[in-house]
Amino acid sequence: MKGHPRVFGVVGYPIKHSLSPHFQNAALACLGINAVYISFEIAPAGLKGAIPAFKGLGIRGLNITIPHKQAVIPLLDGISPEAKGIGAVNTVVFKAGRTKGYNTDGEGFIRSLKSDLRFDPEGKAVLLYGCGGAAQAVSFVLAREGAASIRFTDVDTKRAKALAAKTGKIFPGCKTKALPFVKSNIDNEVLASDLLVNTSPVGMHKGDPCIVSPKALHKGLAVYDIVYNPPATPVLKEAKKRGLKAMNGLGMLLYQGAISFELFTGKKAPIKVMRAALNRAVRCCH
Repeated sequence: MKGHPRVFGVVGYPIKHSLSPHFQNAALACLGINAVYISFEIAPAGLKGAIPAFKGLGIRGLNITIPHKQAVIPLLDGISPEAKGIGAVNTVVFKAGRTKGYNTDGEGFIRSLKSDLRFDPEGKAVLLYGCGGAAQAVSFVLAREGAASIRFTDVDTKRAKALAAKTGKIFPGCKTKALPFVKSNIDNEVLASDLLVNTSPVGMHKGDPCIVSPKALHKGLAVYDIVYNPPATPVLKEAKKRGLKAMNGLGMLLYQGAISFELFTGKKAPIKVMRAALNRAVRCCH
């Protein structure tokens, strides 16, 4: 870097686990951009003061991660239509003294789904397992891309019902329904689905169960698990045993970061360089 580099970063709490600096800095170096991308660990109580402080320091762009994606919205000068529809922001661009929020999570997911898993959701039946923050973005883009139906299930039934109602209201052409969190019901819906998406944290920890009964993983099913650490969750292991199209969330992480990079810099993201850097970082973590 030379004098007065641009500064980008990621804000979360905790944040040490983030892989974003690895592939974002690789992209900046590849294109010869005089900038650095760093992590900022900010507790929820400090977020309100942090955004104006970042503006004052001349920060040019931020990625926003857990637990700040919704809390940051009222602190910004504006948000994109996608971020408004999803109800969460994961990217903030600082420009001309103003802050604008975007959501690249959903677009990152759909790009990975189509290009990595080679699955087009148009006209397909989807089961979404987990209805937290990530599910907001995933359900939005699945419905936007023409999914025929989305079934929602979560340990918090109220949360599943709320997301089903919200998605159906925004996209009335997509049939939405909340399922009771009963394994037999979920398994039956998997058998009637073309795509199973896990947006819950189940699978991240040793000893976590498979989110559905392995026998429900039928031949025509594709499986996408947004968990990428560990690389193979129980449901992915079971899906691959059966020869199904299945993948983890590393592609979603890559593409959402690439879209953020383009918003930050105005330059086309070097996907191959970013993917290689991300894969190196994952290997180092294991």
